[in-house]
Amino acid sequence: MQSSYSKETLYKIGHENYNKLSRLSFLLLEGGYWETPQSVIHKSIEEVLALYVQAVCVSLSLSCRLYHEEDIRFILDIVKRDMLGIEDGDMLTESMKEAADRIVNSPPILLQLCNLYDLEKKDCIAASFLDALFNILLALTDLCQARNRDTASYLMAYYKKVNVFYNSGDSFIYRMGEREVFRKINSEEFGTAPLFLRTSHRMAGEEGTLNESTHGKESHKGKRKQEGKTAEQEESAVPEADFETEKDGLEELLSELNALIGLNRVKEEINSLINLIKVKKIREEYGMPAMNVSYHMVYTGNPGTGKTTVARLVAAIYKELGILSKGNLVETDRSGLVAGYVGQTALKVKEVVEEALGGVLFIDEAYSLAGDNLPGDFGKEAIDALVKLMEDNRDNLVVIVAGYKEEMKAFLKSNTGLISRFNRFIEFPDYTEKELTDILLSMADRAGLTVEEEAKMHITKYLSRMGTEKAKEFGNARGIRNIFEKILINQANRLAACDKPTKEQVSVIHLTDVRDI
Repeated sequence: MQSSYSKETLYKIGHENYNKLSRLSFLLLEGGYWETPQSVIHKSIEEVLALYVQAVCVSLSLSCRLYHEEDIRFILDIVKRDMLGIEDGDMLTESMKEAADRIVNSPPILLQLCNLYDLEKKDCIAASFLDALFNILLALTDLCQARNRDTASYLMAYYKKVNVFYNSGDSFIYRMGEREVFRKINSEEFGTAPLFLRTSHRMAGEEGTLNESTHGKESHKGKRKQEGKTAEQEESAVPEADFETEKDGLEELLSELNALIGLNRVKEEINSLINLIKVKKIREEYGMPAMNVSYHMVYTGNPGTGKTTVARLVAAIYKELGILSKGNLVETDRSGLVAGYVGQTALKVKEVVEEALGGVLFIDEAYSLAGDNLPGDFGKEAIDALVKLMEDNRDNLVVIVAGYKEEMKAFLKSNTGLISRFNRFIEFPDYTEKELTDILLSMADRAGLTVEEEAKMHITKYLSRMGTEKAKEFGNARGIRNIFEKILINQANRLAACDKPTKEQVSVIHLTDVRDI
């Protein structure tokens, strides 16, 4: 079978699945399952894992006559250690095969410990361990374009050999059965078994030690849709997430965040939060105590400092990280939450929250909800309803409140429930003159326009002459947007005098276009 995966993708599959094996080994180590074996064999669990994976790969390669330079490079690169002295020779040798086979034919100690872990913890990490190992072996065969009868026979024989060491007999524990192994070996896909792992967790009514998001994400770009499938095959196909697409999506969003002009401190805060979420998920995969992380935030700063833009990016980033299901952003303010009649405000808040479920609810000028508690002011009712709905939907809703710094402090003190839920403050500073100029030039660039140097200098001088009060009224990026629109109008009026302006004339902003901004 000709593989539809690129070499880079196959290496990525190998690395991701070896990392999964490392995480599973860490669970055994942390749970104390490695103490007795280590006292006997005097090796760390990382060394034993590397030796075992490398031995199975070498045994497969030599048994099926796959060995060549790419084979050796893959085996060394995936494990990152040379446990069998591979680099000492020009190629894999028969003596090396004997050493590898001795290890492969010995009881698989790590798989046995995974089975013991499953029995005690009511989990299924043994099946996850075997699935990850098979993905590495299949990546190796695909690298050599060798999905054939010989490799299939070897892999099935290997499965039957190790199967007896994790057949627990406990109906609660899911085992990766012969049928799933057969399907995995004879499919281009790398994610057949994880579907069954997820199903077993759901049937058991608990998530298990491994977060479900770690399963079923071994598919990659470059995967070719198989043609000629029967209806039965289509039904049994595994709905997989595209790991690379997900990874690329997060990287693209982070690039967009980091490309924003200015806001350096804001970017640091958001990137730190993202890193905290990543570590939280890793801790969950390792079965460590859960970290209490609040995803709600308070944005403080003057209008036009990028609060809504960043909130929209955060919503999408949260979706990529698995915090939110949709990643949409719903913007509102006091007028969108407060009604004019008794009892209607809570219903209005509920409607807005329901629209935002799965994403971020962004409340601008949130301090206006606190008000002065005057008769007929239902702002307090809106806050009370919001706090309750935040608690009821805490797993699928993030609320970001925004406004001036001092006013937002007063807002949070208006309800004890707010203080306990909002503990992350991010301040958005006013843009500097240079940053405002850069924002305008960026707007021009996106519109396909070039700003002459004299025009740039005039804009910079104009911004530098603004006093404190005028700068506050200016509105930061919003003020720049207004200036840019005025510049476009001035240019249009100037070009209207030409019978038919050339493309060059239309694409340039002159000094005359910016003089009266």
